Amino acid sequence: MAYDYLDDIDEEEDELDLYTLVSTNSNDLNQYLVFKGSNLEWYAMNVSKIEEVIVFDKKNLDISYNSDKTNLIFATADIRDSMTSLVYFDAWYGNKLLNDDEYELIILANYGGHKMGIVVKQVSSICIIEAKNMSDNSQSNLKSTFISKVLIEGEEQMCTIYDGDKMLLDVFDTIEQKQQYLFNQDALNKLKGKLILFADDSRFVRKLVEDLFEVLGVSYKIFNDGIFLTDYISSHSNEKVDLFITDLEMPNMGGREVILRIKENSFYADTPILVHTNMSNNAMESELLEMGASDIIAKINMLNLGSAILKEIGK
Repeated sequence: MAYDYLDDIDEEEDELDLYTLVSTNSNDLNQYLVFKGSNLEWYAMNVSKIEEVIVFDKKNLDISYNSDKTNLIFATADIRDSMTSLVYFDAWYGNKLLNDDEYELIILANYGGHKMGIVVKQVSSICIIEAKNMSDNSQSNLKSTFISKVLIEGEEQMCTIYDGDKMLLDVFDTIEQKQQYLFNQDALNKLKGKLILFADDSRFVRKLVEDLFEVLGVSYKIFNDGIFLTDYISSHSNEKVDLFITDLEMPNMGGREVILRIKENSFYADTPILVHTNMSNNAMESELLEMGASDIIAKINMLNLGSAILKEIGK
């Protein structure tokens, strides 16, 4: 079901308040902002990663353009007294880049403390996209995760849910990889023989975490959805697991339900759980901790994740 709240926005308004756009009686993790690319196809990003949407008004925005045309960050803008990196979604995704005056809006996104302004052609609506209506699209396009039909202006349209974690890695390519693996050898020795179960729907995050696990020397099993992790522990009820790590947003079973399923299983009820996400805020973190999560770790920084793993099971 699509919510066409944006259709009646006054053109003179210079911002779109997401707090009034998002339905209050639905699961935030199922709400997606749908926007159009230069190829006239539709794309979606989860609302929980968005702070607000503002008009791409070059006359009234203080913008410093980047002379390095190979950089995905084409400019930096002073938005709400915060220096914000601007990225054309089309340039990142590989679509044809349009002229500046053909782009209308900036989606201000926050990925675990990494902020960027994603410049797009047009925003349509806030849609509820249920997991059962998503199909895996990562094999056909490495920058997407799922594809689904959504209702736009009364008609069903194909919509691609892109991989925000991949965008974060590509845009902020100065996130150092070398320093991520500088762990104390004595601490690593304490991890030998420990088993970690990990779930995340992003192929790129799974690869990063797999590399980290290899450096840590732990045993591990990696799943692309929470439902496969919980199915595994249901069918391996006597296997000792030392740590669970789960993403928050996954199509068939998200992190909240993963935590509940683990806690309902008496054999694993006391096993520590880390939530690995870029989608949490203070209220959400408090809720996850009350549900039984041991800690919430922002994605991409493998040093932080490795340190959290050592803290939980490197004893």
